[in-house]
Amino acid sequence: MNSEISHTQNQKILRSRVEITFRQLVQLKKENNKESFNVELLKILPEVKKYINGRLTAAMKRGHLPKDKYKAGDFYNQLFIEVFDYIEELKDDKDFYLWIFKKTDELLEVVIIEEEFNEFFFQNIDDYSKPEWDAMEEGYSTDSDGDLMMIEEFGR
Repeated sequence: MNSEISHTQNQKILRSRVEITFRQLVQLKKENNKESFNVELLKILPEVKKYINGRLTAAMKRGHLPKDKYKAGDFYNQLFIEVFDYIEELKDDKDFYLWIFKKTDELLEVVIIEEEFNEFFFQNIDDYSKPEWDAMEEGYSTDSDGDLMMIEEFGR
């Protein structure tokens, strides 16, 4: 029970900090101050990084992503870009907290879908390409001198 209360309190503190930071980020974006923008954003993203690590671990355990191919930093960096590019679309500072996690989910889902497609495609590529390889296959034989010749040339 005590850990539940502290978790709830931590979430409230984080949400409050994110709301305050949102206003600062919007102002820094208007000033086009990317360096300060990134510094401020870094202050609120440790929870997102934990979330990304958890999602990556779960996706790897389920076989949706190859082990050790992706790191949280890959998504973290893209998240910086997404926040900078789209923060002005948010009208309310209360929406920012959930928006960050939704955007993180979108980034993760894109990679998971791409990996699943690639795995399916590359596992089945032989099935798709076999008819084409068979059609291109040429028949060879040797003539009376022992030279290789295409079978279709024997009829000439």
